[in-house]
Amino acid sequence: MMIMGKYFLIAVAISIILASCEEVIDIDLNSSDPVFVVEAIIYKDSVSLVRLTRTTSYFSLEEPEFIEDASIIISDGTSSEELTYTGNGYYTGSTIIGAEERTYKIEIINDGNVYEGISYLPLETDIISVRYSRDESQSIFNPYGETMFTITSEFIDNPDKDDFYMVRYILDGEVLKNSYYVLTEDNAINGSVNNFNINNADNDTIKFSEWMFYEGGEAEVQIFSIDESVYNYFLQLNDVLYWKRRVMPPTPYNPVSNINNGALGYFAAWAYDSEIIILE
Repeated sequence: MMIMGKYFLIAVAISIILASCEEVIDIDLNSSDPVFVVEAIIYKDSVSLVRLTRTTSYFSLEEPEFIEDASIIISDGTSSEELTYTGNGYYTGSTIIGAEERTYKIEIINDGNVYEGISYLPLETDIISVRYSRDESQSIFNPYGETMFTITSEFIDNPDKDDFYMVRYILDGEVLKNSYYVLTEDNAINGSVNNFNINNADNDTIKFSEWMFYEGGEAEVQIFSIDESVYNYFLQLNDVLYWKRRVMPPTPYNPVSNINNGALGYFAAWAYDSEIIILE
């Protein structure tokens, strides 16, 4: 049995391509030559969405090349389907729906190469409460007394399992940058770019707090349940993006994908619970 009260927290600065439940995440990756990139997601109660591109160098601002002629097959152990190309590098499913405690496999065939990945869709966690406080006082973190909200969310965790989570905030329909967090049952903290506090309310809940500068409005908190391979990928991605923001970053590297044969990117099966509050 894992001992509660140990959680790993790290800010992951990424930009989101789509703000709906069918989304993939646009990522800058490091490579001297164009490389094959997979961004694939299947949500609980939703079909799969995959984007295939070839990206240029890590520091390039050029648009990636869309891959339009690949064959993509998603399977859940009992059935499979081939995804349909819909444009701009996106492929969508229609029959296989994400379900909890089921393992999914992706197979991609392109230019004679075969790429495969596996992801497990965990049980969805339940949000118990979301609340906020407002502070406009001056401090070392807020020297000009700007509007600052602290959002605290509490959600259920199974203390008998090694669970992995991500927390995301959407403010007035826009995903808040620098506010994607990865958590697991470890109390180490590394690479954070925001102030935060995390602790356990009792043996089967997690309480997570984050402050942000914002003028107010509608805020949605999303708590994702993810598997370990997805957690490890975004953990490394955060390290790459964190050092990319430094004045003299070390040599960047590519996060290790859970898709084989040299592909970059990830395949994620996940579920999430969400709650909306109004910041006033």
